[in-house]
Amino acid sequence: MTPTEQFTVQMVPADHPYCRHVLAPDRPPRFQPLPDPPVPGAPAGQWWPPQAVDAEWLRTHRPDILHVHFGFESYSPAELQHAVDMLRESGSALVLTVHDLHNPHFRDDRQHLLQLDVLIPAAEVVLTLTDRAAAEILDRWGREATVVPHPHIVPLDQIPQPGARAVPGAGAAGATAPDRELVIGVHAKNLRANVDPFSVLPGAALAVRRLQDRGLRARVRVDVQERPLDPQALGRLRTACQEHGFELWEHGRLDDGELYADLQSLDVTVLPYAFGTHSGWLEMCRDLGVPVAVPDLGCFTDQATSPAIEAFTPGRDEALADAILALLERRESIRPADPRARRAQRQAVAEEHERLYAQALAAARSHRTVASG
Repeated sequence: MTPTEQFTVQMVPADHPYCRHVLAPDRPPRFQPLPDPPVPGAPAGQWWPPQAVDAEWLRTHRPDILHVHFGFESYSPAELQHAVDMLRESGSALVLTVHDLHNPHFRDDRQHLLQLDVLIPAAEVVLTLTDRAAAEILDRWGREATVVPHPHIVPLDQIPQPGARAVPGAGAAGATAPDRELVIGVHAKNLRANVDPFSVLPGAALAVRRLQDRGLRARVRVDVQERPLDPQALGRLRTACQEHGFELWEHGRLDDGELYADLQSLDVTVLPYAFGTHSGWLEMCRDLGVPVAVPDLGCFTDQATSPAIEAFTPGRDEALADAILALLERRESIRPADPRARRAQRQAVAEEHERLYAQALAAARSHRTVASG
């Protein structure tokens, strides 16, 4: 690759906040990013199942670099191997960012690990988001992964300015006026496999009782998409919320602006993950300055150190109640992310990606030269 040569990069997916935000914020990228290929029979704008992982698509389109992030669960290990073989044949490079060591859409992670068994050894470059995930990758696959931090999720121009407070009128739990009701949110999302709202309801109820003992008013609002992946779980959630006296908000998919505004209306939000690795939702809360309680599993707490984040041990009601109250105690001092710091981080992330892309492409072309020789 010459210094002036521009190469193509097909991200999987391309149109996702994470993937858009690994591009430089204030200049064109030093490569040509390709859009998501249209999915036959799917609505416009739907990127899944990603066509760019299909070996026949790769045979025809031949991007210089295929950068896989997520969405490949629809491909068997054998199909992924065919895609890898096609990349090798065309001299294209494979770059892999390991977002998930356990796919959040499936309780059983065996198939996901078999897929990673194909992708991680084959990739010219492996990235991940935290040191803990990199250590697991090294231990299981013997590959050193480059750690690149999670960039912002909220667009830079929508992150509240420095000094802003996420919830007007919200104060610390010990200083809040008795007539202001604190709102604790539990996000069940679409009830995908790794979301277990039932496990956090008793802890949230305990937090409410402890706040009431201090003379403070508080309530819990559980929200869930009105057409979730698990309709039976939705029925059980309705019953559980009724038993606890919690509000259950069933709603359609919120657009980004609606979601940001709703999160900022909460005093604390609880992420009821049963398993997982990294979380874009956590980053969104950091961007907006919304206090978030996260389980101490996976690599969630390794993503960043922030006063907006408090960890709890799943299944321990006291631990969750302690986390909620700790966040409320420092609620007054929690602020949104500094847009300037997030911009600088994104610039560094973009430069690292460009460096690694050049490295990956040089390695792939070297492999092809050796093979043809």
